[in-house]
Amino acid sequence: MRSYLILSVLLFSNCIFSKELERLTPSQSYILTKNFNKKSLPIMKALGSGDIVGNGSGLVEQNFTFAYYNLQNAIFNCLGNKYECQIDAQEELILREINQAFIAKAYMKRPLIFVSKEFAGDFFHNEVDITSRIAKTGFSRRGHIFINLEESQFITNDIPAMISILIHELGHQIGIISHSFLDQLGTKVRNQWNKNWQSFEFEVNGTPLTLRLLSNANNYISSNLSYTYNGKFEHLGETIYKHLSCGDKEVVYGFNLNNGHWQRPTYSDNKTTITMNFWLDTYCENQDKMMRVKQSDLSIQFTHKDGKIQARVFIF
Repeated sequence: MRSYLILSVLLFSNCIFSKELERLTPSQSYILTKNFNKKSLPIMKALGSGDIVGNGSGLVEQNFTFAYYNLQNAIFNCLGNKYECQIDAQEELILREINQAFIAKAYMKRPLIFVSKEFAGDFFHNEVDITSRIAKTGFSRRGHIFINLEESQFITNDIPAMISILIHELGHQIGIISHSFLDQLGTKVRNQWNKNWQSFEFEVNGTPLTLRLLSNANNYISSNLSYTYNGKFEHLGETIYKHLSCGDKEVVYGFNLNNGHWQRPTYSDNKTTITMNFWLDTYCENQDKMMRVKQSDLSIQFTHKDGKIQARVFIF
C-alpha cells in the first residue's frame, strides 16, 4: 500500500500541473488502478448491497447522464470544426481515442456512479489536490466515473461544464495523468459546444420551462433538443425522429433545428399551452449516399395541467 501511495504522490506532483501530454506506462496504470479500486470498493459495495449511493432521479443525475450520452456529439462537434475548436494534431488524436474509449464502454449499465457525502468520506480528495473534486475515476477504460453529488449542485443545469468534466475523466481512463492538459482539452470541447448551444426559457405557473438545443448545420450532426420543468428532464430527439420522413428510396440521416421562437401562450380549462416553433431541415440520404435537405417547420406544444408538463411534436 505504501508503494502505491508513493507512486501516486510522485506522479501527481510531477504531472498534475503539466500542460504537456503525460501518459502512464502499463505498469504505472496497473498500480494506480489497483489503488483506486481499493479506495472505491466501499462505494461499490454500498451500491451492490442496495444502499442508496445515488439513485439517479435528481436533476444533477439526469443532466450528467444526458451530458455523458452526448459526449460523441460534443467530440465530433469539435472535430468537425477543428479550426474553430482550436485543437492541434495531438489533441485531435486524443479526442478520437477518448471517443473510442466511450464506445468501448457501451456495455456498462451504470458508467456514472453518483455519490453523496454520506458515502464518499474523503474519496473525492487526494494527497496533492486538497479541494473536493466534482468527479473522479481511475486509469482503466473499464472503470466507472464517480460523481460528487454535493459539489455537482453548483453546475446542476450547466451541460457544457459537465461535458468538459467527462472529457477530462475519460482522458484519465486512457492513461493521461496531466490535469492541466485534460482541463485545456475539455475546455475547448466545451467552448465549441457553447457556440452551438442555445437555451430558451418561459415561465409557466411560476416555474421555468427550459428548452436546450445543440444545433450545428455544418457537418450533418443531428440537433439535440431537451427540456426541463420542475425537476423533470426529457430528451425530445427520439420523439422528433418518429415524425421525420424522406422521399422514396431515401432514409432519414438526421435533422437540424434553428430559428427557435415561442408563441403566445393560451389558457383554458385550468391548463396552459405554450408552443415553441423551429425551422426544420431533415437530412435525407439516397442509395448513392448523396444528401438532400428537406425543409419544413416543427412545433413543440407543451401543455401544463395539475403541475405537470406534457410535450407533443408537430411537423408542417
